[in-house]
Order: sequence, then structure tokens, then C-alpha cells
Amino acid sequence: MATILETGNHIAQNGDGTVRKKIAIRFVEQVKAAFNGEAPWRPTAFPNTAEILLWIDEFPDQAGKNKAPDKQEGTSFGDLSIIEEFRKSCKLFPLSEVFIWSLDRDLQNYHQMPT
Repeated sequence: MATILETGNHIAQNGDGTVRKKIAIRFVEQVKAAFNGEAPWRPTAFPNTAEILLWIDEFPDQAGKNKAPDKQEGTSFGDLSIIEEFRKSCKLFPLSEVFIWSLDRDLQNYHQMPT
């Protein structure tokens, strides 16, 4: 969920209108393909209200702590939701490799190898 939202935000904030629209069309095609089982990846289930209410209680502490010693930045709610989905996927698929695909080095640390 967060990855789709964050990618959409990124597309809307970069380039000129023609480039943004072109990239947005490709983005829509890829997201639809994933939801329709036509892509080599699949989205996780979107969280329900109860899950979000649990995560939201953790958010102030995560926002207040620096992500890394050399970063004056807390964990955003988007990143927190990605981390929580990672944890849920690790529990659901203990025999699978699970990782957060991200250019953010803080999120790259979340990686489960099959046991």
C-alpha cells in the first residue's frame, strides 16, 4: 500500500506535466497487472482499520527517533506501514525470502532469508 502511494506521490512531483502523465500511465498499467496476477510480483493485502489503529499508536515513537545515527529523520508513517507489512509477510511466509525493495538504506536492512 505505502509503496503504491509513495510511488504515485513521487511521479506527481517530478518532471513536467507530459513526462508525469506518461510515467503515471505506465505506473497504472503495472499496478493493475500486479493486482490482476499478470506481473512477476504481487501486492500484499491492504491493511484493515484494526491494523492501522495498531500502527498509528507506534507512530509517535517512531517519528521521534532518528532512523540512523547519521540521519536527522524519523520513520514516516508510510515507512512504518511498509515495515509492518514486512513483519506480517515474514510470519505468513517463514520459508520464503522476504525483503523490502527500496533505495532507502534504512529499509534495505529488512531482509528475511529462508530457514
